[in-house]
Amino acid sequence: MDWNGKRIMVTSCGGLGDLVMFTPALRRLKELYPSCHVTFLCRSSHRSILEGLSCIDRVVCIYRGKFMGRYRSVPFLRNLDAIVFTDWHPVLLPFAALFRIPIRAGYGRKGHRLTKCLTKELHNNVFTSEAYAALTQSRVLSEALEVSLEGDMTGIEVALPKQEVVERVDRLLEEIRLSPRQPYILLTPFAGLEQRNWPWETAKKFVELAEKKYNLPVIVAAPPEKGGEASRISSCSLAGKTTVAELVELVRRARFLVTPDSGPMHIAGALGTRCIALFSKDLPSRWAPRRNCVPLTLGVECAPCDDERARACAHVRCMREISAEMVLEACDGDLE
Repeated sequence: MDWNGKRIMVTSCGGLGDLVMFTPALRRLKELYPSCHVTFLCRSSHRSILEGLSCIDRVVCIYRGKFMGRYRSVPFLRNLDAIVFTDWHPVLLPFAALFRIPIRAGYGRKGHRLTKCLTKELHNNVFTSEAYAALTQSRVLSEALEVSLEGDMTGIEVALPKQEVVERVDRLLEEIRLSPRQPYILLTPFAGLEQRNWPWETAKKFVELAEKKYNLPVIVAAPPEKGGEASRISSCSLAGKTTVAELVELVRRARFLVTPDSGPMHIAGALGTRCIALFSKDLPSRWAPRRNCVPLTLGVECAPCDDERARACAHVRCMREISAEMVLEACDGDLE
């Protein structure tokens, strides 16, 4: 099918990594069909990651927790030629059918009446394949749009921060008594799922060892609710102080990043920043960046597992037994 001059929307309102993994396939789609118009639907907090990328023409957002936040994207469904639902959207599905979008591809739910709003149910799925997620997402789009998106899918992308973001990061560094030009190690020990968090006591020991070994400060970035733990890990805490765009700039400047399998890992993968990625419940083959990344996993017998099993896990050995010394050893060769 020729997609030149056609209008396509792709939805991905999950984690940051889920949407970043679409960028190689969208870049290839634009190479094949330069005049196609691509709209990407994501969470409002992730907008800055995508705006400005050449493979995406427009970013539309879901505003969770705001009045009519899930309906604000409805007008953008008009005049589409295809919509690829890579997540479940019970609000948008009936509107997509009402507007008679010719191709409405997605993952149905057995027995759910809204599944009938889809014209095509997808079989390729990033959460059931062990292949690199960007490759699987290219297969998802290929299946949905009936095209062949072949080629290198390892080059994920994020938008570079604007100058005002760079200046805000300068001020944040000065607030923790660091020069904007001073090299540092970045540590983001907390992920969206509690069981994927690196224990703060272990993270604190890593900071002590790394600062002594490399004579560099270790900055901790974390969500607001982890502020107390972050301040115990390092005196250089930016917990609750960074937007996603500012986090991109912090990762870009870092000598290297230590993080669980989470959003910052994917940012590092896109920017080429060296990353030591701590894998627990999921597979490095699926999510670890293919460039400048050292995935660290214990390979416990019960991994990989899904979120439900992880929440019920009594020991979480896969993450809690990753020691500070193991991570420091993985860092070797980067700074010495």
